[in-house]
Amino acid sequence: MSVTYEVLKTLVKATGMKKSWVGKSTEELLEDRRKQNAKNRIPSLSDPELIISTTQVMGFPVVKMIHKQASIHATLFLIGGGMISAPRPDAVKKCLRFAKQTGQDLFIPYYPLCTDYPLTKAYEMVHETYKLMLRDYENGNITALGTSSGGNLALGMVPYINDGHRDTPMPGAIMALSPGTCVDSDEEWQRMLELDKKDVVIPAQYMKTAVEIMRHGDNSVPEYMIWLQRGNFTGCPPVTFIYGSDETLYACAPTFEQKMKQYDVKYRMIVGEGMFHCYPVFPVCKEAKEGWKMMVDLMKA
Repeated sequence: MSVTYEVLKTLVKATGMKKSWVGKSTEELLEDRRKQNAKNRIPSLSDPELIISTTQVMGFPVVKMIHKQASIHATLFLIGGGMISAPRPDAVKKCLRFAKQTGQDLFIPYYPLCTDYPLTKAYEMVHETYKLMLRDYENGNITALGTSSGGNLALGMVPYINDGHRDTPMPGAIMALSPGTCVDSDEEWQRMLELDKKDVVIPAQYMKTAVEIMRHGDNSVPEYMIWLQRGNFTGCPPVTFIYGSDETLYACAPTFEQKMKQYDVKYRMIVGEGMFHCYPVFPVCKEAKEGWKMMVDLMKA
């Protein structure tokens, strides 16, 4: 590993980012994130190659980055945050870089969070955003790309469509970076506890607290939204999984591989050896920069 990477890990540990997810009651954690989200703003962006605007879906913002030179390809870009943190301005700025490097039009939903709603609300809004995209793009030319909890939503579009929304066609492809699903077996939990010793960002314990958070008091939330491993992946398009080998969520990767094989889904599993949670979208060291380039190249293919 590069010196920069080792320094980065040390700095992340020093900030206490991992500890910020635990040590509070569920309501204390949610209230803390509500306060942070209230300060968050959609960044004002411009670029000579793109028309950047904001529209509303179900009363929630969607940032659109549309190339002036028309593109037939689009990405539904779902930024993660544990289902309790809104997209940060720097993450949206990174999406602009992604749009320019891939040539893809981007739709970035500020989906409803579990600070205030059960997870069903986010799934519904993401689905409606996808339907908005279908007005201008063929489904086969749309990729659902998500990071962390956004990866859950991206991959979860498939069981959601299979759960009473079959009038909507599947997207052409899915890319899920460290999809944030909850632990569904003791085997996964034991793997996660081992990985917790290496992870500098996401504590294993949060993936148990997240069950209560994602329900937000609604016990009718479908199981597959919380435990994506239980989803019906009939008709699923090709999926690219990207994990770091040193993150807690990698514990669920073997189960996802089993599910893809069960439903005869074409997939690839990319694992950054020694890397951290969602490493390609934090290109601040040599290894993560290589991950970003890989992700961009895959989206251009």
